[in-house]
Amino acid sequence: MEINQQKTLDDIFEIVTFIKDNAVTKNEFETRLTEIKTEIMTHIDSFVVLHQKLDTELTALRSKYTRLEDHVQQLAKHLNFQLQ
Repeated sequence: MEINQQKTLDDIFEIVTFIKDNAVTKNEFETRLTEIKTEIMTHIDSFVVLHQKLDTELTALRSKYTRLEDHVQQLAKHLNFQLQ
């Protein structure tokens, strides 16, 4: 066998050994993929809950603002004060 062929075979063997030592199995890959999907769904669920809470708070604040504005309008009318 030529020296170049031996070098090529040695390189191939080194690469195959590296892949064998560092590659994940199908089961490991599927397990990690499931974990990642679960993490993503958990984050999405948390985001949706946060959005719902913020929406509820915004609705409450709008209602409070409207009530306060109505009170100011009533006070201005009672005092014959012109609001701009």
